[in-house]
Amino acid sequence: MDPWSSQQLSPLYGREVFRSRQADETHARIARELKPHRSAWGHGDVDTLFCRAQLGALSLCILRYGCDVDIEPDALGDFVLVQMPLRGHADIHVGRQVLQIHPGQGAVISAHRPVRLRWHADCEQLMLKIELSRLQEVARRVFSARGTDAVGEIDFDMPLRLDDAAGTQWCRMVSGLASLLPSPDNLAAYDPRWLAHCEDNLMLYLLCHRPNSVLRRHDVAQQNSEAAGLRQLRRAEDFMRERLDVLLSLEEVAQAAGVTRRGLGQLFKRYRDLSPMEVLRNMRLDAAHAQLARHDGASVTQVALNCGFSHLSRFAACYRERFGQLPRDTSREH
Repeated sequence: MDPWSSQQLSPLYGREVFRSRQADETHARIARELKPHRSAWGHGDVDTLFCRAQLGALSLCILRYGCDVDIEPDALGDFVLVQMPLRGHADIHVGRQVLQIHPGQGAVISAHRPVRLRWHADCEQLMLKIELSRLQEVARRVFSARGTDAVGEIDFDMPLRLDDAAGTQWCRMVSGLASLLPSPDNLAAYDPRWLAHCEDNLMLYLLCHRPNSVLRRHDVAQQNSEAAGLRQLRRAEDFMRERLDVLLSLEEVAQAAGVTRRGLGQLFKRYRDLSPMEVLRNMRLDAAHAQLARHDGASVTQVALNCGFSHLSRFAACYRERFGQLPRDTSREH
């Protein structure tokens, strides 16, 4: 099923910027509309069509040349370009990588990497021009833990699959955005705040569902954070376990773990679903149970004191809650 229905794209085709059969005119107009570049014209007759609709941080474009043409824009600079052939094919050269795109397979061209393109005579493409700063802001909001974190360069893996489940949904979203284009006589058909949300949602989908450098860096950061959290938890629990008979404060445990008091609480909530003091109490109860079960002659009172309990009635109540019997019952078992 063709994801690009003529009905959905008709509002964009209605935004024709120019047609031309002249190579020089086409080069000048495309350079002005998209980006300055070098071009070399090949086989076929020039039959250029360029349509564009500017939204906020996004521009939707349709472009065909009608002939073979080599394009060298160097690096795009301040925007990312998503190329999605409607028909025909094109070649993309990025570094040593050469990719041929066609219906069902597109590409996301990064802003910072020099690129060379060859459009073949049969190629007509739907393109999405994304403002780099806006894409970085969306990525920062979603993937960065702190508001001051810089996202940096964003590279998407090639090709951009348009024929799998995620790609099909992406095509639907782009088509849906095209169908929302207001007519020339009703430019204020939609609230600009809502349209901005639609744009951000489209960028977020691309970031979350197509392999890219931001997603990989985020996954690595998450793994590092997970490992760091587990190390802090282990330090806290080791510190408590070695001092079961000592009155401990949250500040002391937090300092041993290398976190703040608030961070300590978050750490135990995340990994143990208990507070630090609840974990410490359970450690003391488990130690008391193990000692009583050894039947080494120690009294219940002595075991309670050895394990950090100064209130015997409270110790007995907590013990029965955890083990279903009183401490004396454990000490009497043989």
